[in-house]
Amino acid sequence: MQNEKLKKIRQIKEAEYGNFEDSLNSIGKIWSVLLGLKDPIPGWLVSILYVAAKLIRTKKKFKKDTYDDAANYLHQAELMQQKMEKKWQK
Repeated sequence: MQNEKLKKIRQIKEAEYGNFEDSLNSIGKIWSVLLGLKDPIPGWLVSILYVAAKLIRTKKKFKKDTYDDAANYLHQAELMQQKMEKKWQK
């Protein structure tokens, strides 16, 4: 993780929106229903998709918050995918 700034952002967001991993998994489930997919989109992939959206925003203008958000989503994707990798290896 980048540093204390991202740690603080994560704490604020979790207090406001609840558990980050749970939220991403829930978003993946609802997106899957809306898209008519058989299986839910995994939360780590939802996080990667948000990173892509943040990257698109950087084309318009520089905003530090956009980079912070992208770093936060990317870090969360890494944590979640590592957890899944450990399950797959068992």
